[in-house]
Order: sequence, then C-alpha cells, then structure tokens
Amino acid sequence: MQPTAADPALRGSFLPLLRGLAAAQGLDAEELEQQVWLRAAAERPCSDPRSRLRALTVQEFRRAREQRRGHARALEAAARLAGAGTAADAASPELRALDAEQAEELRAAIAQLPARCPALVAALLELPQLSYRELAEELAMPRGSIGPTRSRCLACLRRLLEGRLLEGRLLEGRLLDSSAE
Repeated sequence: MQPTAADPALRGSFLPLLRGLAAAQGLDAEELEQQVWLRAAAERPCSDPRSRLRALTVQEFRRAREQRRGHARALEAAARLAGAGTAADAASPELRALDAEQAEELRAAIAQLPARCPALVAALLELPQLSYRELAEELAMPRGSIGPTRSRCLACLRRLLEGRLLEGRLLEGRLLDSSAE
C-alpha cells in the first residue's frame, strides 16, 4: 500500500514546521494541524507524501493567515463604524431612525437563518474578540465546524439581504411608476 500524506507516522516530520509557522503569525497550531490533516486525508496516495504534507501545511498556513488578516480588517472596519457611531449620535433623528431600521432588518434576517446560524452569527457580531475555541465552547459546537458553518451562514445571510434589497428596489420602482401616473 502506498503511503498517503495523512499517514500518522509522518506527523513528527511536519509538526515543527507547522508550529513554527503558527507561532510566527499568532495562529492556533492545533486548528492549523486539523486543517492540514483534513486536506491530507482527502487526497489520494502520492509518491512523496512527506513533501506533499509540507506543501499542504504551507497552503493551510497561508489560508489561515489570510483569514486572520480578513478578520483583522473586519475588526478595523467595526472600530471605524463604532467611531462613526459617536458622530451619528449627533446626527439628525432621520439618520438615527434609518440606522435603527437597518439594524432591525439585519436582526430579522439573522433570525431567518437555518439551523445553528442565528446563534453563531449573533455570537460573531456580539463577541467578535472570541477565538474559534471560545466560540465552540460558548455554542457547544465542535471547534472544527465553526469556520465552515460560519462561511455557510454568512453566504446564506448575504443571499437573504440581497433578496430583500432587490425586493425593496422592485417595490420602490413600482411605487415610483404608480406615482408618475
């Protein structure tokens, strides 16, 4: 039988690389290792599983690093919005009413999400500083399912909101058409 990259005997050969990469970027080494093993287990046997395992480790590291950078950008945007929120406090009552209406629409859309999504998305919004490990404990979910579930939930939320936006534009267009008559 030809060895695969998911062969446990190879674990020791890539763990130092994985831990070094994770430590250099402040990533969770266990999470990174889990992603590497999942990808390795899904692959067919190869002639050089040791180098393939290293390649998978580097690929997953890059993916996790980009995901972390994206999360950092989202936190920066949230901080800017929070700063803008203090300016919005001084804004007109109309602007505050629109902001409240948008927040209510978002909460309503989150409530319509399937399965675990409402709890996960609400936790991500309310507690953005939590790590996946802490979120998993908070929501009683396996840590490895937080990321994939988050992606599916956000995609579903995006479709819901885009649908509502489209409905609003269609309704607005009908109202404008009827007022022109």
